[in-house]
Amino acid sequence: MSELTKALCAFHQQVGTIHKDAKAQYGAYADLAGVLSTVLPVLSKNGLSISQTFDADRNLITTLSHVSGETQVSTLPMIVPQGRNELHSWGASVTYMRRYGICSILCLVADIDTDGNVEEPASVPSAGHSKPAPKAAAKPAPADPDLTAEQREEVTMAIKAIENKDYVVKFCKAFAARFKVTGKVSDNITKQSHYDFVQEYLSANAP
Repeated sequence: MSELTKALCAFHQQVGTIHKDAKAQYGAYADLAGVLSTVLPVLSKNGLSISQTFDADRNLITTLSHVSGETQVSTLPMIVPQGRNELHSWGASVTYMRRYGICSILCLVADIDTDGNVEEPASVPSAGHSKPAPKAAAKPAPADPDLTAEQREEVTMAIKAIENKDYVVKFCKAFAARFKVTGKVSDNITKQSHYDFVQEYLSANAP
């Protein structure tokens, strides 16, 4: 058995669950920072490291290396949606594909750890003895989590890439009106709702 395989077996025994701690308009997900913070310390402990680069064809190359010199390489073709802001679409795709490249080569799934605590389905009352179902308690409004450093950098780069100054002014006014903020807009983009607004605005209102 190769040294890399032995180390990877030990890694699988020690690595924790990758939780879906980040929020988006379509639900929870595990962001790149969450994946890396979970796997990197355990990889290092077992003499493993992971790196990601691009080749001339813009494919994502993920390399798993062992201190023995053995390596394992995975190549993923970059899929970039046809957005109205090319830089923003590229950055979002890179982040997305990096997460999947890491999880794929390590044979991991970024998911919620239920620990066996799955809700039991409500029992069905017998015929003739049905009772109205109790009203569900009102759920609190979902939290608006802070952006990760990676998300802040992504959205800042997307705004800086806009060359039409009039468009930038319109965007800043729209953001300020939507979130009732004052001052420099880039300093106020701190929440997931801000991130979602920027994405939707740039996609729907091309300069």
